[in-house]
Amino acid sequence: MEQLTKESPHYKRCMDLLPSLIDNQASSEDVTYFHTYVVNWPEVLDCYQKETAFREAIRNKLVMLPAPEDLMEHIKQSIASV
Repeated sequence: MEQLTKESPHYKRCMDLLPSLIDNQASSEDVTYFHTYVVNWPEVLDCYQKETAFREAIRNKLVMLPAPEDLMEHIKQSIASV
C-alpha cells in the first residue's frame, strides 16, 4: 500500500488541482480525483474549504452594477476597429 505523504504523487496532483477546483474550471474527473484523495491531507481540504467559503462570502456581498455606457461604447468601438 502506498504511503500517503506529501511526497506522494496524489498529494502533488491534489495541490495542482486546487486552483482549478476553486475556480470551478476542473473537469468532473479531476473533481472526483481530488475529493477521493484530498481526505488524506486535512490541510489541503481545509485550504479548499476556506478559499471557497471566502469567495462565496465576497460573491454574496458584492453588488453587480452595470458598466458605464461610455465605457461600453468605447469597448464596442475598439472591437469593431480590429
